[in-house]
Amino acid sequence: MFGTIYLGEDMYQKELKSLGYNIKKYRLLKGFTQEEFAEKIGKTSNYISLLENGHKGIHITTLFDIARALEIAPKELLEPCDVVLGKIKNYKKVYH
Repeated sequence: MFGTIYLGEDMYQKELKSLGYNIKKYRLLKGFTQEEFAEKIGKTSNYISLLENGHKGIHITTLFDIARALEIAPKELLEPCDVVLGKIKNYKKVYH
């Protein structure tokens, strides 16, 4: 049987920041608040905030839940990005 796949906080900080940025980007493109999105995937808004800021690891099943809720392929969330979190103040202006 397969074990749980988990991206932890320590070894993959750059990747977690990219993942968080992508989650936030696609969440805003869909028009969800953190609270609405958290409810949609059965998590708390605090959890979403931690993910989006690259401060929380993620289980692969949660990654799939997020992708499903955003109606995108999971690989879209794993795409690397060069944007440093916190540098863009208004994500909606950038992506609309």
